Amino acid sequence: MAVLAVVAAFGTVWLGHTAWAAFKSRSTPSCSWPLRIRGQPTAAQAGLVRCYLRALAGHDTGGLLAVAGNMPPVRITPADFAHSADARSGLATATFTPNPSDPTNALLAITYADGARDRLGLQNLIAMGGPSVWRMTIGTDVNPGPPGPAPATAAP
Repeated sequence: MAVLAVVAAFGTVWLGHTAWAAFKSRSTPSCSWPLRIRGQPTAAQAGLVRCYLRALAGHDTGGLLAVAGNMPPVRITPADFAHSADARSGLATATFTPNPSDPTNALLAITYADGARDRLGLQNLIAMGGPSVWRMTIGTDVNPGPPGPAPATAAP
């Protein structure tokens, strides 16, 4: 039993490292994870979502950072793990819907095996002046901008 735990831990670390290495090399991470696909995503988009689901199921902060957009930089918070148990529940279905007016982003609907649903986005960072790599629109901005202007008030 101890050997199995060591092998599982090693596999998780190695797979997380693979996604992180893709992030650092400025390419789109691609992972192996069971996934039913609807729509016509590119191989890069499908691989990215597989990495997302694997990191989500493993509660892997580094893995989520590797698939998250970084323009602007983000941090992963507990809210990003809301569907962690759902991701472990079995085969998920990812439905990809391209944006007809902007080929650099797409909508993603995930239906988990337990029936839970999530709606996310995919974005090619080239739209932000970055490299042509796909990332998930997850995470919280590290340096959020100032709040908008104060609400207007009626003059006396």
